[in-house]
Amino acid sequence: MLIKELVDQLGWIDGVMTLVTGTSLVGAIKYYRSSKAAHDTEIQLLKSASLATLHSQLYEKGGRYIKFNSITLSELDDLEYTWNAYRDLGGNGTGEMIYTKCRQLPISDYAPNESWQEVEDLASKHEAERDV
Repeated sequence: MLIKELVDQLGWIDGVMTLVTGTSLVGAIKYYRSSKAAHDTEIQLLKSASLATLHSQLYEKGGRYIKFNSITLSELDDLEYTWNAYRDLGGNGTGEMIYTKCRQLPISDYAPNESWQEVEDLASKHEAERDV
C-alpha cells in the first residue's frame, strides 16, 4: 500500500512539474546528467588549455633564462608562480627540470626600475623565504 501511495505522489509531482516546466521528472534528471557531463567536459578542456598555456610560458621563459645563464629576482618570482600553477594542474617532470635549473642560475645584478621597487622588494622577500 505504501509503495502505491508513493507512486501516486510521484505521478502527481511529475504531472505538476511537467505542467509548470514543460519537462517531466525523468526528463529533468536526463537533462541534469547530460548538462553535468557537458560541464565536466568544459572544465577538462579549460584545464587542458590552462596547462598548455602555462607549459608554453614555462618553456619559453625558462629556456630564455637558461640560454642567457642568468635570471633576475622578479623573473624568478614570476617563474615560480607559473611553475606552481603548472605543477598543480598536473604538469610533467620536464617543466620541473627547467624550473629547478632556473632556480640554480646566478641572479643578475641590475639596477631596479624605481616604479618596480615594491615588486623587487617582494621578490627579494620570496627568494629569502625559499632559501630558508
